[in-house]
Amino acid sequence: MSTVNFVGVDISPIYPTAIYPRNCNFYNENILDGVSQPDGAFDVVYQRNVTCGFTFEHWQKVMKEAYRVLKPGGYYECVESDISIHNAGPQTNLVFNHLKMAMAAKNVDPTIVRSLDRLMAAAGFKDVHVKEYMVPVGEWGGKVGSLWKQNLLAIMETVRPVVARAARINDGQAQEIMEAMVQETSVYKAHQVLYVVYGRKPL
Repeated sequence: MSTVNFVGVDISPIYPTAIYPRNCNFYNENILDGVSQPDGAFDVVYQRNVTCGFTFEHWQKVMKEAYRVLKPGGYYECVESDISIHNAGPQTNLVFNHLKMAMAAKNVDPTIVRSLDRLMAAAGFKDVHVKEYMVPVGEWGGKVGSLWKQNLLAIMETVRPVVARAARINDGQAQEIMEAMVQETSVYKAHQVLYVVYGRKPL
């Protein structure tokens, strides 16, 4: 029976350091600088939640790197949102509008995730597919909605200083807005659209 090995890479040291499965290894690396793995090492490359920090050129670079480390016939999958909340309340819209303003100042366009299939094809991948999923935000959406709310709030906590600078408010005021955003999840049946894009490296 063959062994499946997992390699995780993140720019932040957020991975476990004491206890983790023996078939897992974690590396604190910036994928924009390239990763320390050899050519043709992986059957699958999975990437998610990088929309907030990637320019068009960054996307081109990381897709080229994914292509490099994949074995022929291997698959590359991206899971991203376009940083939009549908049917959201006013405070939620305010937070996300400021986040998008901060991204625009760094030449980051979150709507590019709707074109990842074309970028993937341009990078040389074949059999590229796109699937869109409507994910509820909040308890109204059951277990999935509750979990996605937790995920979203964790992300918002990391970008709170960015939102504060974009809105020209202090950290305390940004915290108040985000707390109001939490309350809105029980009133508005908001949702996010996730884009799942995957393709195959040719044999």
